Amino acid sequence: MQWVIILIIAPEESLTSTRPFIDAVVRSLQIDDDATSDDAVALRLTLALHGCGAPTDLFPLLTDPQHLARWYGTVTVDGGEGGAFTAPGGVHGTIRSVQSPHRVDLTWEYEGRADELTLRIDPTDDGSSSLLIEHSLAMPAEVFAQYGPGAAALGWEIALMGFARYAEIGGDASIAACAADLPAPDPVWLASEDGAQTVRAWAIRWAAAAIAAGVPEARARVGEENTVRAYIPQAAQS
Repeated sequence: MQWVIILIIAPEESLTSTRPFIDAVVRSLQIDDDATSDDAVALRLTLALHGCGAPTDLFPLLTDPQHLARWYGTVTVDGGEGGAFTAPGGVHGTIRSVQSPHRVDLTWEYEGRADELTLRIDPTDDGSSSLLIEHSLAMPAEVFAQYGPGAAALGWEIALMGFARYAEIGGDASIAACAADLPAPDPVWLASEDGAQTVRAWAIRWAAAAIAAGVPEARARVGEENTVRAYIPQAAQS
């Protein structure tokens, strides 16, 4: 298996940015060339947020349906490890393994596809922790051509912002200082100028990852623009 690994840590100054939280997230894109075919592109997307609270504080916010309902949406869970779950958007799957309070591995199933999702909380030397979201999928080639990695990544960007906001003001865990005063990433916010600028900043960063991974720049920029249009109303893009 041959992976092309692109790590996006510090975007260029020219990239649109509206708030510190955007660049507090470390993004990585991996493309498995051996598993990529004419029909699908094998991707692994990772988003990491450092400076979070203790794993014992964060873990319930990621796994307890009562907490999830307040920042992600209605999630039902039937049992623990080996059990089934449902999530917003018609997503369902199986809880493959639970290593409380550090890791959960899931299948992430929708539209007839079964992806792999890992949520990980790693303690750090300074007493804080890092939260990682890792999504492995075979993205249909036509979707990748139209949107690039943003087709999957921006949903996690929105979720991570919602989680950070909830952990800071609505939960019992401390989160990175950059999460202070985050807006609720709901449709009303997405339709605002601030929401549009943030979505564009996310799309630019994932387009940069695609370019670094070998996607022609013209194609990556088309994907960037299509991703922006998919997530925000036309009126907010001007």
